[in-house]
Amino acid sequence: MASRKALDQCLVLPILLMNCFVLLGQCARPLNTEGGEDLVTATCKHTLHFELCISTLRSVPASKTSDLKVLAEIALNLSTTYAADTLSYVHELQSNSSAANYGSNNIIYASRCLSDCAEEYSEAIENLKDSKEALADGDCDQVDTLVSAAMSDAETCEDGFKDMQSGDSDSTSPLTERNRYFSELCSNALAITKLLV
Repeated sequence: MASRKALDQCLVLPILLMNCFVLLGQCARPLNTEGGEDLVTATCKHTLHFELCISTLRSVPASKTSDLKVLAEIALNLSTTYAADTLSYVHELQSNSSAANYGSNNIIYASRCLSDCAEEYSEAIENLKDSKEALADGDCDQVDTLVSAAMSDAETCEDGFKDMQSGDSDSTSPLTERNRYFSELCSNALAITKLLV
């Protein structure tokens, strides 16, 4: 009986080891770059905003010689930089009294919207900074949560102006294009990060 148990263990161990090597090989397999396409192109094919993905990633020289994780870091950095730029733009709008373009009835509301947007983009920047730390730790689920929260921050900013627009058809958000672009950057970052899982 003891020899039968030893024989079973001798057979099971090689099978387990073979399965481990197969699984490790699948995890380590690089992104399929068919037809000699570069990693940026192969990666961006998995995003919703392909052209934006290509143009933004290629604007960073390190993307030419990077791996998938570095591309994810670059995408998060691009999102963070754009969020910081948008926050500066919101502060500029606040200091230039640009809210006066909304008419006397909406000046106060527009000012509140800009204050809310400043707060939302400050939170988005923090979420994106935390997402870079989570990526460094290999916690892709946390990256997903934090980048999604940053996208929600931009949507909340835009929603404030939409509420104002419902009362005055002449009012428009000065941040609509920025909010859309930021959301697309974040969407691309999420798609790239999911390729790491």
